[in-house]
Formats: sequence, C-alpha cells, structure tokens
Amino acid sequence: MGRGPATRPADTLTACMMAGFDLSMNIESLFPYINAVTKKAEMFENPPYIRFEFDHTLCVLHPDKGFASPFDDNVDARDFMMRLMAFLNDIYYGKERITPKYKLFSQADITLILKLLPRTNCNDCGFTTCMAFAAMLGRQQTIPARCPHISRPVQEKAVFPIMDKDGKLLSTLTLNVDNTKNINDLDSARQYIETLQNKIEQLSGMKKDLRDEANRQLQTPLSQREIDVLQMLALGSTNAEIGLLLYISPHTVKSHINHIFNKLGVNSRTQASVWATQHHFV
Repeated sequence: MGRGPATRPADTLTACMMAGFDLSMNIESLFPYINAVTKKAEMFENPPYIRFEFDHTLCVLHPDKGFASPFDDNVDARDFMMRLMAFLNDIYYGKERITPKYKLFSQADITLILKLLPRTNCNDCGFTTCMAFAAMLGRQQTIPARCPHISRPVQEKAVFPIMDKDGKLLSTLTLNVDNTKNINDLDSARQYIETLQNKIEQLSGMKKDLRDEANRQLQTPLSQREIDVLQMLALGSTNAEIGLLLYISPHTVKSHINHIFNKLGVNSRTQASVWATQHHFV
C-alpha cells in the first residue's frame, strides 16, 4: 500500500487561531471512513469535504487540504497537525476494519421543523425548548422519534451504496420504504411500556406505604439513616462498603446496626435482612 496522508512542508502552515495546511495526497476516498469514526461528522458531496471534531478541535478536510481551529499559537497548531496526521494514517491503513458511512449531511430548515412540533416546550423530547430540538434535528444530531407529538412521515426512503470491486462508491440507489408496520409495532410497544411504568409507579407507591406503616408499628421507628444502613445490609454489603457509600466510619455503621437490631428485636444480619425483605424495605 502506498504512503498515507501527510502535511506538506511546514512553510505552508499558518496558525493564528486557525491553521490551514496542504495534504500530500488526495484523501477524498477516506471521507466515508472519517464520517464513520469521528464525532459530529458532517460529510458533503458538492464540493466534496468533511467537517468533524477531533481532539476537541473543529476540522474541515477537502480532498487535498484542510483547516482546523482554534489554536493558541503556531506550536499548538503544529502539535495538533502531528496528531491529526497520525489519526488519518490509522484510518488509511485500517480501512478494512471500518465500515464506511456514506451518509451526506444536509441542513434542514429549522422554521419548517418547528411547524411539525407542538411549540409548547414540554420537554418530552429531552430538550429544554422546541427550538433547541428543531435546531439539533436540523443538524441531524437527534431523531424525530424523540418528540412524541411529531406526526408520522408520509414517505420514507432508504439510500443504498453501489460500489465497485475496490469498494469505491460509484452511485447510490434510493428506494421508498414502507415502515407503517414497524411504526405501529413501535407505538404498541411504547404504549405497553407506559402501562408497565404506570403499574410500577403504583406498586412503588404501595410498597413505600407498606414500608412506612411497618416502621411506624415499631416501638421505636428507624431513622432515615438506619433505614439506609438496613437496606444496604439486606443487599449483602459489608460494614466497610456501607461506610464507604454512606460516607460514615465503620464504627458508626456498627453503632447503627446495633440500634437496628435492638429496634427490630433481632440478633443477626440474616434476621434483619429477612425482616427488611418481608416489610418491603428492599
């Protein structure tokens, strides 16, 4: 195999917050592999270039040159170039171990995306506002399904790569895909999960009520710290582990356990664990 990518002689490097550099070979064939392994990768076709994040630095690579930013000074930029070239060479020589990602980036119109959303800032998608969700969706940093209120697509497409014998992308084939059954199955699964969650919440509330009632029936109820110790004891934790997790000394743990034994009227960790299980403390 030929020599991997490298920068041209150092006098072509300029650094002043942004570094520009020329490459010793055309690396366009590496773009799908870079697209597959780097953070926040965005690959474009016309003109061909790829934008991604490497080592907390924004990089833009064209077939024969590149740019990166930001840097403090020329030394910082040159050190980064060494790391970037090592990274590109790892991809160049290890392509057979990487599944290329041919997906191209396209920026969607955020104002149109907003029309699909409830615009109530309900936070059901995990984002603080509908605008934030629309911005991330427009940049392909999230998926539509995260918004439970978004309508179903009227049509979906799948794009397949057509390769030559050397694995180079020749063209793509776009087919319409009917995901109606998958969407219906997903909706059914979501409804089932929501039903289970509601039941679990109800059971959790009932369990807490039973636990609180059992504690009130004791002649001297357990304190919250004693409940914490009892729960960990019932799960098999040692005194040292309990102390480490609760940020108390082993001596304090032992004192809590003695108080627990006295309040429960038991004589061993096993008996205390059985009581905790029977009364819904674990």
